[in-house]
Amino acid sequence: MSARRHLVFLAAAALLTMPGCKRQRAPKVAEVWDVSPSVQRTEALGSLAPPWPAPTRAVLDSGLATFWLHEADAPVFHARLLIPTVEAKGEGPTLAAATIIAHHARTALTRRLAALGAVVDVAHAPDRIEIAIHGNNADSALLLDGIATVLQPRVPATALERARDQVSDQVRDALTEQVAVAELVAELLGRPVDSQRLTPAALRGVSPDVLSDTWRLLADPRRAVLIVHAGSSAESMRAALRRLSDRWHGLGRRTLAPSAVARLRGPAAPDRKGARLLAAPATPFSVSTAKGTGSPVLVVGRVIPTPTPAARSLARLSQRIIGEEVDARVAIAGDQAILLVRVSLSSKDPDGSASAAIDTLSELASTRQPQQRLFAAAQLWLGARVVQASLDGEDWTALWSESMDLATTDDEIATALAVDAQAMLSADADALLQWQGEWLNPRAGQGGWAWTVAGVDDGILRRLARIAPVGSPSSPAT
Repeated sequence: MSARRHLVFLAAAALLTMPGCKRQRAPKVAEVWDVSPSVQRTEALGSLAPPWPAPTRAVLDSGLATFWLHEADAPVFHARLLIPTVEAKGEGPTLAAATIIAHHARTALTRRLAALGAVVDVAHAPDRIEIAIHGNNADSALLLDGIATVLQPRVPATALERARDQVSDQVRDALTEQVAVAELVAELLGRPVDSQRLTPAALRGVSPDVLSDTWRLLADPRRAVLIVHAGSSAESMRAALRRLSDRWHGLGRRTLAPSAVARLRGPAAPDRKGARLLAAPATPFSVSTAKGTGSPVLVVGRVIPTPTPAARSLARLSQRIIGEEVDARVAIAGDQAILLVRVSLSSKDPDGSASAAIDTLSELASTRQPQQRLFAAAQLWLGARVVQASLDGEDWTALWSESMDLATTDDEIATALAVDAQAMLSADADALLQWQGEWLNPRAGQGGWAWTVAGVDDGILRRLARIAPVGSPSSPAT
């Protein structure tokens, strides 16, 4: 797997790779079919979470929060280390510095564990890095030792500078849609725009002192969460866990978060009440001047509160349904979600492209869907998740990570997937219509919308100014 895959836009890439689709307009289904599925089918689909037993949960002496998922006699070992990149108050390292650290960790672990035939992956989720290790269960203790060796508190200064040079050489100009997504996400979450950009110049500009400070922050077990899925029990691996705790520890003083879920939660997005698209007064376009490749693009988005399984299920179902007609993505993290809709701008009629997108969203938000269409959408979404988990080698740690995003407390993690599945399958068509009218209608629903354009010239901006004010262009990345 190429290193470049892991390097571009942590926030943007995480959202752009969320499940979604765009097909031709679906045929209208007659309301006569507005019926609920059978109880048996609902119960069968609602249990589409792994049959994991109660995990062994512990906080090691080093402060590392751990969940050990024991599958008796499983021949494989999966470990997933979740490292938040944002502090509770919204502070954190720049995207460039965090990317360099992630690249070094992957390279060093791959080299360290090569003799064991282990595979190391780095994935990016909103506001965190996930380092996954896959190997043989017989090597469990050695694989844990590898984590301790690579993430020990001593700063690997020379290796980090080498990683900076390697990443700088591999990163290319981002696509215009990645530029737009990164800047819109920064705006919606109240983050500095430059913190969400990744360019060769920004990477080369990360100083050795910043690299050292970022290493001390990210390679700190008191902020991290370790999930293990193995054929060995946590009890049998107590000695290896004790070595991990003794060898990998943080520097300085730090207050431990009360739970694993709390460690991974970023700050709430700022309140953006009153911002509605093309409603008086129209929300100004944000304009990116950062360099990108590709055609002009508009990205429309908002933050949606998702405090309950019912709200999360409605957000997913809506994404699945509107995704049949527009390019929509939803990323959910606990009590809030980010919705993004990508629109290709016609160079000849960009204002028409933008207006048509808002018309489509408004229409979809005002259209009642038959009950059986909701069930079909939930069935497809849940089935795709299970198939993907199977293709990924039955790695429970990936689903446990997803379940952590749905939970508000550690005790809810084990059942969060099943609870959300049941909520999706029992969603009511009238409840969905009401929810969509409130959160997905960019003209008449709740405020909080924003839109960003990238890859546009002065001619396109003049055309866009016909329908909404054009804000001051953001400064290009350094």
